[in-house]
Parts: sequence; C-alpha cells; structure tokens
Amino acid sequence: MSSTGPTVPAPPVGSVPSSALALTATQQGIWLAEQLEPGESGYHDTAVSRIVGDLDADALRAALADVQRHHEALRCRIETTADGVPTQVFDVDRVDWSYRRSARPDTPVERLVGLDSSEPFDLGSGPLWRVRLVRTGPAEHILIVVTHHLVTDGWSHGVFLRTLLACYLARTRGIRPALPDPGLRYGEWIADKLRRERDARQSDRVDRAAARLVDAPRRWSPPGLTAGPAGRRAALVPVPLSAAECETFRQACRGLGVTTYMGLAGLFALGVARGTGVGEVVLAAPVAHRADPRTAALMGCMIEVVPVHVRVDPALPAREAATAGRAATLEALRHLDVPYREVTRALRVPPGDEDPLTNLSFEEFNVPLGRHRLAGLEIEPLPRVGLRTRHDLTLSVPAGLARSPELLVPADRWQPGTVAAFATDLADLVRACRPA
Repeated sequence: MSSTGPTVPAPPVGSVPSSALALTATQQGIWLAEQLEPGESGYHDTAVSRIVGDLDADALRAALADVQRHHEALRCRIETTADGVPTQVFDVDRVDWSYRRSARPDTPVERLVGLDSSEPFDLGSGPLWRVRLVRTGPAEHILIVVTHHLVTDGWSHGVFLRTLLACYLARTRGIRPALPDPGLRYGEWIADKLRRERDARQSDRVDRAAARLVDAPRRWSPPGLTAGPAGRRAALVPVPLSAAECETFRQACRGLGVTTYMGLAGLFALGVARGTGVGEVVLAAPVAHRADPRTAALMGCMIEVVPVHVRVDPALPAREAATAGRAATLEALRHLDVPYREVTRALRVPPGDEDPLTNLSFEEFNVPLGRHRLAGLEIEPLPRVGLRTRHDLTLSVPAGLARSPELLVPADRWQPGTVAAFATDLADLVRACRPA
C-alpha cells in the first residue's frame, strides 16, 4: 500500500528577486526542448540513493523544506509573459514529496523510479523538482530526487546532498539548520550571466567562435550506427578500466601538464578519428560556469555548452592526443561566454531535436560517490537511471576520474556490440597513455 502526502510548505522564503529574470541561453534551449517533448526532452535529472538505518521520515521531510529555503534555484518556476517569452521567478514555497511505505526489497530500482523520472513538471507553477521516498525493508529506504535541468547541473548533485545531510542532522536533533551564507545568490549569478551573454552578442565574439567550426565535420557516422532520429532513452556502457589503471592515467596526465578531463577529451577524439579516418572531431561539452569560488556552494543551472574542436591525426600516439585535448579545451574555454545557440545561428545550422552542431558529447559530472554515514544512517548513491540523450555517443566521466567512465548512447540506434567494442578500444588508448 502506498501513502502519498501533500506538498510540504517550506519555511518562509528569504529575499527573492522583486521581478522576473530572463532565461540564460542554456535555459532557453532547455525550455524550448521541454515545450516540444514534455518530460521526454532529456532534461530531467534523476538521482537515487539507498538509505540503510533507522530513517526519520518526518525529519527528512522537514530537511527538504530547509534545502529549498536555502537554495534559491529550488524555489524557481518559469512564468511565460503575454507575448510568450519565458522568465524565471523564485517564489515557490512547497516541496513535491511523497512517501511510499511498502515495496518489495528485490524491486528493481528502475521500477521504483517508474514514471517519476519522466513525468512532466508544471513549469509555470513549480516546483521543478520532486522527491519520492520508498520503504523497501524494516531499515531500508530508496530516495529518489528528480530535478529539472532548468534549475540544476552536474555540480549541483554534491551541493544538494551535502545540504540535505546537514539539514537532516539538525532536524533529528530538534534544531533548525544553521547553513553558511555563500555570499552570492543564484539570482545574482543569473543576472550577471545574462549581462555577459549580452556583451558577447554585441561584440564580434560570436563570429569568432563560429569561425573555428566552419569547415569542421558535424556528424560522426561509424559502422554500426543506424540511420534515423536518435531515441531519447539511453543506455550506459562501461569503459573497462580498473581503479589502478585510472590512477596510472591520472599520473600520466599530471606528467603531461593536462587535467584528466583534457586528456580524456583528446583520447575520445582519437578513438573517433580512428573510426572515421578524419582528423577533426567536434564534441559538445557542458562546462560549469563556476570560476567565482562563491558559486561552489550554489545549486542551479550554471553551465554553458561549448563546442570542443579537437584536431587529432588518427595515427597520433595516445600521449600526444592527450596533449591535443588540452589545446582544444583551452581554446573552447576562451569562448565560454558565447552561447552555444548563437554559434549554431552564426553557422546557419537549422535547429532540430538533436544537437545541430555534433552528435558527439563529452561530460564530466560531480555526482557523490561512495557511502556516507550520518546520524546512524548509511547513504549509498546508486547508479544513474532514467537517462536520456540528444547525442549518438557521449563519454561521461566522473570528476577527477574517480572511477571508470561510461559511454551514454541511444540503445535503439546502435547494432549490438558496437559500442562495447568502442569502449574497449578507448580503454586501450587510456592504458597506452602511460607516465613517461
């Protein structure tokens, strides 16, 4: 039997913007995709954790309201003006919560998540996140948090979890949480981002960013990739690397003066180049806009997608490809304030359901790994579920290569075994990039 409670009022909201803010260019793209395919756009982020121990559900419910009060992004809704322009306001004062008190312990996580990962959000009313708690045993629960990418990004995973744990601990002690003030509001960051985007449009920076890609290849068409539109539902294929091999690669990157992100961008591009014989690859890469240290403690959609144009001869050795990844990443970051959508417009690429610039993507995510112990509980983040994708192939890497990366693909577009073979080849390239 399930029990679903009403939405939970949050504590009184502190300062909120007195007027609506425009959407950033990234948010505009997400909003448009959501209008075309509500709930199926690929912009719902689902995080699932197993909680073992004597969980106080009432304290968790109160802690979630505390988290919303602290993080302005979680109070966001999208209000459309009379002429159809979407804006964002931060006045939502409720949490979408339910507690299902009985489920079989062996129920697959995918079934527990069910439609919650794809059920469309009411963007106009909010909230743009929902929480489901499912009791799977006398001392075991599954916590499901689904957040719309209009108000979150990969970095925000860790921010949300740390805030929730701090608030839960305080609530179990019967006190209100005392959370540090980051010194910067999310709305202030949005306003500054809009200013930087406006400055980029009013200069020649859009044209300069687009000029790098005029003759670059747009689509990768390897054997095994079938024709037709990419399905949204995605499968994860692991890149077979051990913890020791990941550490060896990190050491090699340090010796080369590159980050693991840069090194893997180069090797990913090399693997693609060897499959096509073409020495140029364009990767769509979401990059966090968090240079200001105060943003480290903020939740929100604080990313910009940048096209990373990697030039790699297919015969290039792995170590040189890693260095090429560094050069391409640094060049892309010089254009971080140039909206991706403006680049596609400057190149006169028609918009569509898929990324108009490239069918390849490369992402680094900051999802907390490993178990956390707090207030007699053991919290374990579970593998990602409910994934969707706009690209034919995405290399998804945990921050700092904390564990082996994965390939994210629309399963219905690939012939069996093709992606696994590419994953094996990519792992071989990583192993070949050894310390000098």
